[in-house]
Amino acid sequence: MKTTKDGNMTTNTRYHYIDNLRTIALLLGIIFHAALAYGASFQNIWLTSDVTNHIVFDFIAKWTHLFRMPLFFVIAGFCGALLVNLRGENSYLFNRFKRVFLPFLVFLPIILGSTLAISFWAASFVQYRPPIFELFELVESPTISTMHLWFLFNLFQFCVVFWLLSKWQRGYQAIMGFISRPIFLIVVLPFVVGVSMSQQMIPFPPPDKLFPQLWSYGFYGVLFLVGASLFHHHSVIQRYEKQLVWLLLIAVVSSYFYFAHLPAPLEMVDVVTALNNGGVVHVEVDVFLVVMQTFAILSWTAVCYLSGYKWLNMPDNLSRYLSDASYWVYLIHLPILMVVQYGLINTAFNVFIKFTLSILVTFTLSILSYHFFVRSTFVGSFLNGKSYSVKEVNKLA
Repeated sequence: MKTTKDGNMTTNTRYHYIDNLRTIALLLGIIFHAALAYGASFQNIWLTSDVTNHIVFDFIAKWTHLFRMPLFFVIAGFCGALLVNLRGENSYLFNRFKRVFLPFLVFLPIILGSTLAISFWAASFVQYRPPIFELFELVESPTISTMHLWFLFNLFQFCVVFWLLSKWQRGYQAIMGFISRPIFLIVVLPFVVGVSMSQQMIPFPPPDKLFPQLWSYGFYGVLFLVGASLFHHHSVIQRYEKQLVWLLLIAVVSSYFYFAHLPAPLEMVDVVTALNNGGVVHVEVDVFLVVMQTFAILSWTAVCYLSGYKWLNMPDNLSRYLSDASYWVYLIHLPILMVVQYGLINTAFNVFIKFTLSILVTFTLSILSYHFFVRSTFVGSFLNGKSYSVKEVNKLA
């Protein structure tokens, strides 16, 4: 990604690690959603939950949930600041409208419709019906969910706020400078995130409603601003990279206490109540668990970001291809995964084989659909704009 000179920024720099981290964050969505079907904790809430399960998949889902989307929003903020720096505030907002909000409007009805159709299809032949099928008959007025596309809806909200902030240049620069300082990242950020998450169930839910949810602003929205600040003050990353071992230690210790104190999975009656209340689960605040969750989220996100900066800042055609493909793959992977996992429910395969097959088949079909039907078509331009090879990128840089 090219930049112009801005403060301590270096001109004509391509941040390959940002592309690679974005790819990883999006493609981890396949692993996360696949694990939900085979984790015992999610049997009452997931559409494709299988009668065979294992605690390993509880851990995979809950661990990746801590950092996968937080990392994505840090990267989104970095890219947002880059676009404002390159194109100006108004061009940035127009670009985000085209690449974020319009795909949300187009793909949400497609995903919702295909999910319902696949669920009705599965109900006609699966020997084990996931418990949530029965719940649908008990819910009086279900709330429309944005499903896994919630990130687009929330991201565009943050983009609008960021656009407004960027027009206030003096305040914008002061805020970006403050956010990059240790006092913010060590003290203010954990406090804001912890307070924002304190009224949410643990593990935290997605902000998947068709209206703004303020707690997500104090969580994902603030992380978006962290990413923007790292763009403007990129040199500070070298200083923070030296703390990678300590951050990893904090991540491991906080995760240990987080997993050791997790509440029991929701009972069926709790799920029904939540669905009838618009998906809201009323919880008692466990301060210790909120603190451990907050430290685990922020430390794992920092570890992933700094690891990418240290080891993934290299260009090659495969990583560039996957970077372009990852947006499409994430958008359409869930219906494909559902078909695969429903097809596996009736089999006697070992749960680890089911998990592996569901990931491999979903990823393969998603990539093939991108390569043959998206990459060189108007859909690819709609999602990513013009694609460039590594050689072309280096010429542009």
